[in-house]
Formats: sequence, C-alpha cells, structure tokens
Amino acid sequence: MPRDVHTVSEHRRSTETLQPKIGRFLARILKKTGILDVQKYKNMDLGCEIYEHVIGQVDYPFFFKRKFSIISVVILTLAYILNMFFVDFNLPDTFFAWFLVTELHVWMIMIRYMTDEKDGKAIRNYVVATMWQDTQARIENLGLIKTKLKNKQLQEISHQFNAAIIGYDEGIQSDDKVLAGALWRRFFQLECNNPEHIETLLIYVRKQICLFDSLPNDEILRKPILKLIDIKSLCKHQY
Repeated sequence: MPRDVHTVSEHRRSTETLQPKIGRFLARILKKTGILDVQKYKNMDLGCEIYEHVIGQVDYPFFFKRKFSIISVVILTLAYILNMFFVDFNLPDTFFAWFLVTELHVWMIMIRYMTDEKDGKAIRNYVVATMWQDTQARIENLGLIKTKLKNKQLQEISHQFNAAIIGYDEGIQSDDKVLAGALWRRFFQLECNNPEHIETLLIYVRKQICLFDSLPNDEILRKPILKLIDIKSLCKHQY
C-alpha cells in the first residue's frame, strides 16, 4: 500500500521535527539583531545602575571651591593656623569641573570591569554610555545654548575623555610620578600648585582601585556593590 505522507500522524511528526530547527534558526536571527539577547539588556541595566550607584557616592562639594562668610573665613583661618584644617581641591564649580571629577571615577570603574573579558567589558561600555547620557542631559540644562555649540562642546569633551583614559591607564600601570603627572595635567588642568592636593588625589586613586580589585568578579557582575572611600580621611590636615 502506498505511503500516505498526508496522514495526521506523519504530519504531526514532521511538524515536531521541524519546530526546533525553525525555533533555533529564528532565535539565532533575533539574537544576531540583539532582540533576543537577554544578557545584553542585563548588562545594559547593570551598567546604568553601577554608574548611578558610584557617582551618587562622590563627594562633589569636597572638590569644588567653597563660599564662606566673613565669620567662617576667620574660623577656618584660625583652624589652619592650628594645623586642624584640610584644604579641598578648590576646583571651580562648573560643568567642566563636574565632568573632570565624574570622568576620574568612571575611569576607575572601567579599570575594574575590564578584568572580565566578556560581560565585564560590556558593562564597562554601558557605564560609559550612561555617563554620556548624563553629560548630555546636563549640557541641555546649561541654558539657551545653540545646538551646534552644544554638539561641538560634547565632541571636544569626548576627545579629551579618550585622551584622559590613555593618560590615566599609563599612570596606573606606572609609578606614582607618572600617575601624579597624569592627574596634574588632566584633573587639575596644569593649575595645581599645591603638592598635597596631588598627593591626596593620587593616594585616593590607588586605594580606591585596590578596594575595587578586592571585590570578587561574580559579585560585581551581579549587582552594583562598588563603594567609595572617604577622600577627606586621606587629607593630612583635618578638622
């Protein structure tokens, strides 16, 4: 008797055989286009959370210039004479100064996540992407600035960021003299005449990266757990 290929049983078996192949093929297409790449979205979300978690801990007021009343100036002057006063970094409270402080901390995050060849590098990229989103939003809040000028400023900062990362990378892999030079050129913009400021920031960077390195890979790839040390605790002269 001739074999009927259109019987229900044969048709069902053919469908069951082809279904996994079609599913795998479709899955490959979706994953290739990024639609079905679940890990990609997990890394993206984690990168954003890490940025917000770490940057939220940064003591920005410490880095910027402070405005004091006459009474405060007298008190702080006396405290300085008594060797009880720590001096902040005295950066101008501007958008660019904010970026310099943020950039340094993002770089330290990048250093830690670069140690993982797969997800770590992806998370690092999403941390940087979140930084640029934050930067763009802050530029928009600066006021009525022409779009062309905003784009030009963002492009210039982007080029500077890439150069800064190279300088910081060279510094962290070298001795303190090289790292101090990188911090002086980029962070302090060649304008810091107080060696204690440079020394404090250098120690802060070394200790912070050491602390980040002490955290297990499986933990930092699962949730944002990076903690910042108190930079004021590193100052030689404190209240």
